[in-house]
Amino acid sequence: MNTTSDSPQNAAVDRCNRAWLRAYNKEIAEISEGRSDYPAVKAANAAYLRAMPPLAGNQNICDFIACIGHALVIQAVAPMDAERLLAAAKIAVVALGRMATPPKPSVQKYSRGGQELLKAAQALSNRAENAAAEART
Repeated sequence: MNTTSDSPQNAAVDRCNRAWLRAYNKEIAEISEGRSDYPAVKAANAAYLRAMPPLAGNQNICDFIACIGHALVIQAVAPMDAERLLAAAKIAVVALGRMATPPKPSVQKYSRGGQELLKAAQALSNRAENAAAEART
């Protein structure tokens, strides 16, 4: 796996790649020659995931998804784990959308007298608009 071949366009993906490489280099230095690099790859994959942005805010969510996509390409995350992580991102997008929409105004309840007063005000407003329209013609 080579994460340095070409620099990604996304700063979050770059940060994850650098975390992967640092962890891999640290672990591989402690492995005897001729032994499997699996422990180094495992540590590097975990470092990649820890470096990913939190699922908070639109840009972070987009960066998180980009990191997952890149992790799949470089095999830093298993497809089954990526599916679970992308589901979490999807939930974050939905939650963010709900937080961004302002709450609907509650229906104001008026007393019977208040309702009649409101109807009278609307009728006067309509009459004034009609009179203004007639005056223009």
